[in-house]
Amino acid sequence: MSKLLTEQEVRKLIPIGHSKYYELIGTGALRSVKIGRRRFVTEQAVTDYIAGLDQAA
Repeated sequence: MSKLLTEQEVRKLIPIGHSKYYELIGTGALRSVKIGRRRFVTEQAVTDYIAGLDQAA
């Protein structure tokens, strides 16, 4: 089971700013889930995003 990460936790793992974080979520490049009014990203989604960067390079 993957842990749900907050924006701050994701941004510690991926060196991006606040705006880029929401851009990635908006485009679907970084999958997220909404619970109530908050949005979370799973550890697996972060891993998949980073793996996609490796493949694109």
